[in-house]
Amino acid sequence: MKNSKYLVLMMAAVFFVGLFMVTGCGTDEAAPEEPDTDQPADEVAAEEPTEIKVGGKGWAENMTLAYMAAILIEENTVHTVDSSTADMGPTEMLHPAIVGGQIDIYPEYTGTSWMVVLENEDLPNHDEILGKVQEAYAEQFGLTVLDAIGFENTFAIAMTAERAEELGLSTLTDLGQTEGLTFVGDSTSFTRPDVYLGLQEVYGLDMNQVIVDTAFFYEAVAQGEGDVTTCFSTDGRLKEYGFVVLEDDQQFFPPYDATFVVRTEILEMYPSVGEALAPLLGTIDEETMTELNYLVEVQNMEPEDVARDFLTERGLI
Repeated sequence: MKNSKYLVLMMAAVFFVGLFMVTGCGTDEAAPEEPDTDQPADEVAAEEPTEIKVGGKGWAENMTLAYMAAILIEENTVHTVDSSTADMGPTEMLHPAIVGGQIDIYPEYTGTSWMVVLENEDLPNHDEILGKVQEAYAEQFGLTVLDAIGFENTFAIAMTAERAEELGLSTLTDLGQTEGLTFVGDSTSFTRPDVYLGLQEVYGLDMNQVIVDTAFFYEAVAQGEGDVTTCFSTDGRLKEYGFVVLEDDQQFFPPYDATFVVRTEILEMYPSVGEALAPLLGTIDEETMTELNYLVEVQNMEPEDVARDFLTERGLI
């Protein structure tokens, strides 16, 4: 009887030792557990949430683009966004801020990057400038210039749609071949090589001149004091006054494609930021941006509201 009890105790001990070896010591060699199908596959490698700082130039179009970037990042990543600097100021303030890490992203224009930041004088052609800016920013500043948003906001010559149709004008070459017209500008418009003097050289303009304050260019033309004036190609007031932009068919004005400049470090550490912005690139044309500017400049909507409405309508958020 004593031996039987001993045998039972020995068998129990062997059982528990074997169980321990399978469930404990043997775990290093055991097959991996099946993944939890309710858990995202990339959760282990998920980005650590951080705050992304978005800057802007403080005027309608640039602030609207800045808010688009902010909203896309906030809605489509784990990160929070500080957009309090969406009205920071001009490139001369924004570029040092992004190089120094005070902001992480802001909207820019290729012509400004090339001439103001990189301090070049001779402009490459429209098809080359973005690539050259991207290369220079990466090498010199550790910044990534994303692909174009889809439109450019450059200098332009505009007139009322009725007058353009009446005269059969659609290009600046047409304008140069038409006599007896009047150009409305301020005093510098007729002395700067990048406005009237340059247009005169390239297109052969020979026009009467009317000088008014910059704020009244549109009103002067609308009231018949002149036929054409200078403007920016996505100005919201173009729609307000029913103006059309004459095609710069010999590409006199510099290319100013809208882009986003981003700290490369941010894109490397947080790839979701670039992924959030990607669907916006190449999607906004001049007509669309003019309409958005009109809502801010003429209808007095807030740039952030215009940005959110646009992204919602496009299904991007």
